[in-house]
Amino acid sequence: MAARPRPVRNTFEGMYPLHEDLELSDEQVQIVRDYLQEVNFHLPGAAPHEFLVVRWARYSGFQFMHEPLEAYAVGLRCTHPGMEDQHTFIRMSWGQLMGDPEAVRLPVNEPVLASDMMTLARYRDTRTGPSRTGVDAYDAGSDGAVAEPVPGADFDLKLLNGALDDVLEQQRTGKGREINSWWNPALYWGVALAGRYPRLKYFESKGLESKGHLDENTLAALHAFEARAARAEAVLEELGLASPESVAESALKQAEQAESGRFSRRHRIRDPESLTESEPDTRRQ
Repeated sequence: MAARPRPVRNTFEGMYPLHEDLELSDEQVQIVRDYLQEVNFHLPGAAPHEFLVVRWARYSGFQFMHEPLEAYAVGLRCTHPGMEDQHTFIRMSWGQLMGDPEAVRLPVNEPVLASDMMTLARYRDTRTGPSRTGVDAYDAGSDGAVAEPVPGADFDLKLLNGALDDVLEQQRTGKGREINSWWNPALYWGVALAGRYPRLKYFESKGLESKGHLDENTLAALHAFEARAARAEAVLEELGLASPESVAESALKQAEQAESGRFSRRHRIRDPESLTESEPDTRRQ
């Protein structure tokens, strides 16, 4: 494997990765296992040999602001009794995975749990994931006993308030729209505002007597979020982000059109002509 030619970035095509994801062979899996033993890589309470190596190594070098161009992330699943739900990864270079004894050695990362790196990790009630998932997550309210009139409304509000917290923190850093720090809070705010918030406003518009509605506690929490967002209007404008007021108005109008049968999604048809065809001859009159 070490004799295989090293790939090069296709600069003509632009930002394509230097490497691609790899399906690991038996030999490469053993290379990973040996490396775990060499650097004593383990989770607290487990040993380096108590890992199942995931046979699909993810290329992470495209994150050139954070990772070397040679970097791969190899997934590991703990096999220690009682820790089977704990998954992590180790960083290795392309040369290492190719079996090159002179390969670049990347700094060994901490054995963080993969679940800790997930976007929604901070909203979960256990470290390895939510204690209730799927349909079970909607069988009860946040106290685990009283059913909600609208399932999942409490989680919608957690996400909205968390996204607003991120936006306010971004403004406090003074970095403004600096892309490397602004992108994530802007993305989370946009996603929450485009999906979670219109849902809550729709059910709010149905009133307390309707079959699907928000109870008084949820309504109070929704209005508290809106009050926070209103106080942060200047911050949202400074960071170029949408305000809840405009989103709610548009969402309710669309819902009304959909329920009355007057809403139809626009379909965009792209010009099928190849972009590689030569330019038309403009000399002809």
